[in-house]
Amino acid sequence: MADPKKENLTSRVRTLLMHAWRERWSDVQWGIQLKRLMSAYNGETCDLAEIILQQAMTGSSPNFLLLSYLKHTVLSQIIPCSAVFQYIAGFDDVSRPYCVLALVHLAEVFATKLSFSYGPDSLLQLCDSLLAVMNSLLGLVLKCLSNVRDERPEVVQVMESASKAATAMLKRPTVTALLQVARADNADAYREYEQTEVNLRGTLSKLAPGTIPDTTRENISAMLALAAELPDVQVPGEPVLDTSHLPVSPTINALVALEAVLNPNSDVQPFVDQVLMLVRLMKIGRPQLFLEMFRACFMGLVDANNSSEELKWATFTFLKMRQIMTKIQQLSPGPDFSSEVECGIELLLQYHHLLDQADIKQRWDCLSQFLKECVQANIISETQMNSLKQKRQTQREQLRAADLATSPTSSAGLIARAETTVVSILKTLDADHQKNQDPLVGVLSQMLSGRSFEIITSAAASMGELKNFTSKLIRSNEFARQTTGEAGKAAQTRAQLFDITFLMLCHIIQLHGMEIVAGDKAASESFIIQWAQRWLPEDNKYRSVDTTAVPGDQSKVDNLLLQLLSGGDLRTNLQRWHEVCLNTPFAVQEVLFAWEHKALSFDKVKAVLDNIKRCMGCLSVVTCVWLCSYMNVVGLKAREKPLAMLEHLTRVKVEQTTSTESRSHLMNMVMERIMNDVLPGNHPMRSSSHVYVPVVELPIVTLQRTLTEAFQRGWLGLKCIHTLEQLLALCGSDWFCEKVVMQMLEGSKSEELTQALSLVLAIFHMDLEHLTYSLLMTLMPRLLLSTVHTHVLTDPHGFTLAKLCVLCITGTQTSKIGQKEPYIRRSRKRSRIDAEMEDLDDSEGRPGKMRKVHESHTPLTLNLEGFNFDDFASKEDGESSPNFDAKDPMNKALINMFCLMNAIIQDPALTPRTTFIVDFIEEAIKCGGQYSHFILQFMPPKMLPQLMKAVPGIFTNAQVLQICDLSTVTGRKSAAKAICSNAVAMDKAAAN
Repeated sequence: MADPKKENLTSRVRTLLMHAWRERWSDVQWGIQLKRLMSAYNGETCDLAEIILQQAMTGSSPNFLLLSYLKHTVLSQIIPCSAVFQYIAGFDDVSRPYCVLALVHLAEVFATKLSFSYGPDSLLQLCDSLLAVMNSLLGLVLKCLSNVRDERPEVVQVMESASKAATAMLKRPTVTALLQVARADNADAYREYEQTEVNLRGTLSKLAPGTIPDTTRENISAMLALAAELPDVQVPGEPVLDTSHLPVSPTINALVALEAVLNPNSDVQPFVDQVLMLVRLMKIGRPQLFLEMFRACFMGLVDANNSSEELKWATFTFLKMRQIMTKIQQLSPGPDFSSEVECGIELLLQYHHLLDQADIKQRWDCLSQFLKECVQANIISETQMNSLKQKRQTQREQLRAADLATSPTSSAGLIARAETTVVSILKTLDADHQKNQDPLVGVLSQMLSGRSFEIITSAAASMGELKNFTSKLIRSNEFARQTTGEAGKAAQTRAQLFDITFLMLCHIIQLHGMEIVAGDKAASESFIIQWAQRWLPEDNKYRSVDTTAVPGDQSKVDNLLLQLLSGGDLRTNLQRWHEVCLNTPFAVQEVLFAWEHKALSFDKVKAVLDNIKRCMGCLSVVTCVWLCSYMNVVGLKAREKPLAMLEHLTRVKVEQTTSTESRSHLMNMVMERIMNDVLPGNHPMRSSSHVYVPVVELPIVTLQRTLTEAFQRGWLGLKCIHTLEQLLALCGSDWFCEKVVMQMLEGSKSEELTQALSLVLAIFHMDLEHLTYSLLMTLMPRLLLSTVHTHVLTDPHGFTLAKLCVLCITGTQTSKIGQKEPYIRRSRKRSRIDAEMEDLDDSEGRPGKMRKVHESHTPLTLNLEGFNFDDFASKEDGESSPNFDAKDPMNKALINMFCLMNAIIQDPALTPRTTFIVDFIEEAIKCGGQYSHFILQFMPPKMLPQLMKAVPGIFTNAQVLQICDLSTVTGRKSAAKAICSNAVAMDKAAAN
């Protein structure tokens, strides 16, 4: 049964309406009397729009006075315009064309002057009713086109009026934005609208010329063109980082350098993921990308000439780059990939002085070699190669004859031939050597001559075969450590095989870390890997020494000690070489302690060391490792005697067999790396070739000098890369992040800041994940809360900092999606963030609920206590909580930062901090797609209204649609409210 009070209100409204019509009240008088009547009923409502429209549309022609009352009622916000839209959408009686024309005009007026109405639910009702009106207008035109043969002039008039009204509505940014909200809120209604548009387009195309006036057809076509553009309402595609004005793209150039120098063994997938992400955010064309990558390779070949990194650059340029190009083609194929590559190489040919320098320093035709590798990988065709080679040959003719000479020892030439050698060696290692190991020992011995082993390992690393090569060496070492009762030459061959593979594996682990055998269960259980994990220094950190440890079999240690003291050769038959390696440290310890207690003379100690080195190279390495580890834990005075033993072990010249001599070079390289960090700073044997951070200089001074040179130059040189790497390892990510970012912000011009930002972004890729956490969790809260550093938040510094934050977040998230830790770094201090991350991993379950985040102005910490994901975002009844990973540090860092920014904007005063917050959100929006969604999903729901209240119109409608999550009711309501707020701001601006 209906409410009698409501029926009475409806009756009174109808009576008042008739009274107003009879006395011809003005709009203002009608509004006054209506409000007086409504207030007398204590907020009770009735279907006021329907009452007025029913009375206005009773005849064949509308009552314009009543329609003026309705217009005044809506614009006075007594009733929402959504109620009128719903009635208009439901009116389709074409037999009363003048009523239809009046309603179409009414819809156009209301749609172009939208404003808020009471109640939060009216926002989404407004969007849905607006979509219904648009569908109704298109439906009216479609129905009229179907009845166009009636030859009534009113039909054409309705078509023109409806098409013009729809066109006017679609030209309004507010309307198109609200239709996007309606599309997300009511997918079925939007599909119906799209179907009406398709039917109308098809009917119009089939209509014979002259059936309707040309102007009418043009109006309908213009309306359909605007309707087709509706799904493409997007933020203009501006680059997050624009380096087009710079002579070199610092980010791409430096990323290539870091990949070549620091990650020679890494898979190309993470690198390609980062490059493609940057290409999208920087809006770089494919030919320009290929130019930057190829140019970086040739710059590296020139920069690394006659250095220890020369082979890394050669293998990267001629072997790994083609893998990168192939992966790019697989992940992001273009319409004509080979033509894009060809165009990139043609752009490279413009830098002929760089190509000339590469050819002269490498003593090789580097570009021709590079083109051959591209053809071999089917990246370009032979025709394209010949054309490019001809152009390069014309340039080379300008060089002197001496500069055109090639050398068989050139790194470029050696690497070009090393690929087939690696394949051949892998086949040899796969062969069955159970009966005769002589061929295998012969091949491995040849690898130790000159630079052969270094070239082969570099080529294997760039080919992605180093892990396979290492596993096969481990298998050979495991075979050689077991005796089968052989004697004579067979026993000596087995000893040589164990020694060679031991030294090779030590060298590979020193260069590439234990990660080279990660995931290989058989390799991790082998003797050499277990020994390396226990004893071999890693990241300049020595292992602990237990001088009270007891050997497994004391008699074997005593026997070994007697053989060393007697000066005789170790018996190779029935010898388990892994046991000798394990017992040697105990024997050396006995010798050292006996010397310290004056039971042995130094001459006798030297004789023991001579015997160790005479026997096998692996025993010298084992002795060197133990002495260094022992020196690392004892006092300065106690180091004298082990240091003397170490000096003699590395300097001694003993008579060696030919097989032993071939291993001495590799053994010395391994021992030099082991003992370098334990030697005193002024020791003559201490090598400074790998030390880039001076001991006598503060790290901050070294960092500032290095960054100043890099920022001025615009790219990272070899020395700069290693200096930054060692500074990061020495001082940790928090210190490194703060100092690098603050120096980046010292520039005053936009061009300087852009170049510095591009380089810093690449530098952060040395340890992207941890440096990003340091940026978000440590540095940014400090800058946002400090009153001293406000100048760094002022533009252009502020938006530069915002760009860095957004780019680092996006890069970190990209690396997580593709593969964890694409840029593996072992030499890094354990920071506070690491400890907190481990605490997160150890925590179980979620903590008790606390008050909502958006109600608190206190910034969060990384600790889970006092934090709850369920309370983070407002949600409607029936909506599920956001699906966040509570243990992901990136989620925690972003929420912490957004909550801090949300607390800042509560301050009514506009400060540089407010500008930075807006810059951060705008840069996140520029990322687009999944990147912007990942960042902005953590934005508190009340943050957008507060920002738009503080700075009206700060975000465009397209930006609002990117900020709000339209898949949730809360997000759609926030978007609709912000869009209407923008409409009010635009109306005020137009009025002024």
